[in-house]
Formats: sequence, C-alpha cells, structure tokens
Amino acid sequence: MNLIDVLSKESIEVNLGVKNKKQLIHEISKLACKSPVLKDADRTQVEKALLEREELASTSLGSGVAVPHCRLPWINSFVVGVITTKKSIDFNAMDNEKVDIFPFVIGPDNNSKEHLKVLSGMARLLRNPETRSGIRHAETSDGLFNLLEQLLEDTQAATQPSPMAGMRMLHIFVRNEELFNDVLQVFASEDLTGAMVLEAHESTEYMSSMPIFAGFWNSDLTTFNRIIVAVVKDTLLNQTLRNIEYVCGDLREQTDVMVTVTDLHHVLGSLDF
Repeated sequence: MNLIDVLSKESIEVNLGVKNKKQLIHEISKLACKSPVLKDADRTQVEKALLEREELASTSLGSGVAVPHCRLPWINSFVVGVITTKKSIDFNAMDNEKVDIFPFVIGPDNNSKEHLKVLSGMARLLRNPETRSGIRHAETSDGLFNLLEQLLEDTQAATQPSPMAGMRMLHIFVRNEELFNDVLQVFASEDLTGAMVLEAHESTEYMSSMPIFAGFWNSDLTTFNRIIVAVVKDTLLNQTLRNIEYVCGDLREQTDVMVTVTDLHHVLGSLDF
C-alpha cells in the first residue's frame, strides 16, 4: 500500500485557526469523519483515540511537523489527511519548536504493519525542507492535495519493483542516534524483506581496557553503534540508497554512517516481517 492510495482529498485543510493541541485534535477528528471510511463513526470516539495516543508520547517529528495518529477497531481502511495552521502551536515537540504542519493517520487496529509504513512514509516525505515549505505556502486545500499527490506519484514511480527481482544485502553502520532513527524509517516504509538491528561495540572499547594498549584511546570513545541489516530487491536498491542519503545527507561526506552492499548468491528459507 502506498500513501497516494490512502490520502483523502476531503481530509485536507489549510490555515486552520486553532490555539492549542486539544483544539487541533478536535478539528482532525471532524475532518477525518468526512471521509467515507469514517462516515458512520462517532466523532467523539475518534477524538478520544487521538488524544489517548498523544498521552503516550508526542507525535511530533520536529521542524514544525507532527503526525497525530490512532488505530480503531471498527474500521478496515485508512484515513490520511493533512492540516496546516495559521499560527504554530505548542505540541510538546522533541526540538521544542512549535508546530504548524499536521499530517494525520487513522487506521484499523489489526493492521499495524501497514500503519507503520504509512507513518514512516509520511515522516520521510516531510523531512525535506522544500516539501515543508511548499506545504506551508499552499493557499487552498485543493492546492495542497495536488502538491502532495504529485510528490507521492513521483516517489511511487521511482520504487516500482519488477516481478523477477534479485536480492542484495545491505549493512548500514550508524554512530549517530538521531540519524539511526531516520534511517530505520526508510526500512519501515519500503517493500523490503525486512530489517534487523544489531547493537555493536567498536574493538577499541575492548582494546582500551587491555593494559598493553593503555593510553592509545581516550575515554571519549563512541558509545552509540548500531548496524541495520536488510535484504533488498535489486529493483529497490538504488531507491533505498537514495532514501538513506535523503535523510543522512551526502554519504561521501558522512562520518557517522556507512553503507555496504553485498550480492546474495544463495538464500535458503525466509522471514515473515
């Protein structure tokens, strides 16, 4: 499932006048219930579910963006929309910035995998400063829908796999916790076999404790080390690498992320993610 398939034109609204999080969630529930998916839903129950999710932890992504979302037991499809506000509001953002762009996702509670893909795809799309700027400057709901539709069509066209795809193995070595979270979203939003995360320690951590090597390394050794291991279809390889670079910047200039690609000649068995 792609974002373009679940984005609801009737669930787009720009320059909404709200003053706080509670008002914003109220307006999201009203807008979402205009969708055919929620036409028979109790709006107050939708609002309650959104508020309960916010109580768990803020859905803010930083840079003026938050993605309120929830799962409901009585629906079997997704409602995805976007609200922008006239003025930024406090949303308990991790970067302490106020928020004015609110994509939202409401989905069935029995399809967490697709829910995660939708959330991750939206989060990755909105990491682009130009995309955020375009959304903020949209003057009408139709204009914002058309902008998002075009962006999502471009993304979907670039990631269509062929039916007879070979496989590659990726290892992404990450030393930066913030970049790690961003890179991991890439693998939640693509049609990949799956990804696993390994916690790693540099050899210098062990060697520095050996008397013979005392003094070669100071106490400021890197403590955050993770390795993401994933199997990727050949047809998705280039797009996946571009998406990693999209969130990390030019990998040729990156010192906290390294990506290796290995051919897979023999594979036995499979894993259902």
